[in-house]
Amino acid sequence: MAMDLRTSIPAAAVLIGCTLVVTVRAALAPAPVPRRPATPAELAEVAAMIASNERTWTTETAQNFPADRWSQRDDFHGREYRKAQEIANEKGLRIEDVLRAVDDDIHRRAARSPDDTDERSAGAIPCKPRPFYD
Repeated sequence: MAMDLRTSIPAAAVLIGCTLVVTVRAALAPAPVPRRPATPAELAEVAAMIASNERTWTTETAQNFPADRWSQRDDFHGREYRKAQEIANEKGLRIEDVLRAVDDDIHRRAARSPDDTDERSAGAIPCKPRPFYD
């Protein structure tokens, strides 16, 4: 296999050019604005805000994906994450604090009443491959 200089030199020039563009853009990009940690009162408020939407999300996802619990939970958690992002952006909080508030609230409820059959559980729905894909 002989290398053809007519294609190798332009290919190397394109590679170097792209690398330079990416490097310059990354070096000049502004750093993200650091978010502040949430206060205990904000954590409680955030958990309540998310919890207040969960029944609606569960109903809507069950209608969107009947008989497919895995897709229902996937859609539910997508909605939950978008709401968490919205809250974090509105309040200037770290997204990890918002998600931790929801997680801690779910685990606190489970610890208080382990026999409760509340939909707000930390369990996972097993992934079951579908017989066909569109």
